[in-house]
Amino acid sequence: MNTETLNALKQVNSLIAQLQDALKDPALTPQEKSLIRQAINDQVDLQDSLIQDSMQAMVDKINATNTDLEALIAKMQKTSEKLGKLAATIKKVSDVVGTLAEITKKAMSAGLLGGA
Repeated sequence: MNTETLNALKQVNSLIAQLQDALKDPALTPQEKSLIRQAINDQVDLQDSLIQDSMQAMVDKINATNTDLEALIAKMQKTSEKLGKLAATIKKVSDVVGTLAEITKKAMSAGLLGGA
């Protein structure tokens, strides 16, 4: 998650807290309470969107890096037996990273991560 996204999330979280505090005011009319609740819902939706976008970017980067690793592995295996052994170790790491990306993507699709 980049600095800009983290800063935006901090601001959204701060605003949600302020809105929740404002909602405690007993002098609020039902219409005012409704508007504040809508503002909270809108901020939660924004928060979810920021998280979802960051997680998708992370999955995309992992997949791109893993694709590069797989190409490197193929080259190393063709070069020599010594590099082939290193390639086998790199392949294990690549498989783990690929599995992580796939699990994260499936969890996001199922709405288990990022508020989707």
